Amino acid sequence: MKVIGIVGSPRKNGNTNTLVQQVLDGAAEAGAETRNFFLNEMDYKGCQGCNYCKANDKCKLEDDLVELFDELLAADGVVFGSPIYFGQFTGQMRLFLDRCYSLINADFSSRVPAGKKAVIIGAQGAPEAAAFKGVFEEFAGQISNFMGMEVKDTIVGIGYHAPGEVKNDAELMEKAKTAGLNLLK
Repeated sequence: MKVIGIVGSPRKNGNTNTLVQQVLDGAAEAGAETRNFFLNEMDYKGCQGCNYCKANDKCKLEDDLVELFDELLAADGVVFGSPIYFGQFTGQMRLFLDRCYSLINADFSSRVPAGKKAVIIGAQGAPEAAAFKGVFEEFAGQISNFMGMEVKDTIVGIGYHAPGEVKNDAELMEKAKTAGLNLLK
């Protein structure tokens, strides 16, 4: 069993990564091999719209996402994490998602092997729980419809600003760990 995290936050010690790591810790406790990818530390470009991937089953760009896509295809579970910046996922996460176009066939069927499970992690400074609910729902729909993943849970740290502040929310931290423990069930 293998579970990877994909963190779209530029803050390695931020609230999003803290929650993603908590899910990975739970998955590891349940017996999974885990690995965390920090998009902000990777060198990659957005989709070039060349459609090379439709004829060649892979993206034409040879950058740091090659390894990440290999790991994503091999994983049993994926933890996607991004804070909300200016009403949407971070640019790092949106650029990664843009490149996920290469994981889709010309007929819009998925190249991602069936049966993968996912958890979506977010953090937002806005104190209203529903403020960005649509962003998370849209993303869940994308990974379900285009990648065929089963979204097991969405966990959002709400009203947190300082990096790592979410650690003080014992209930939320426990929810994240439990999501990891149950991800592959």
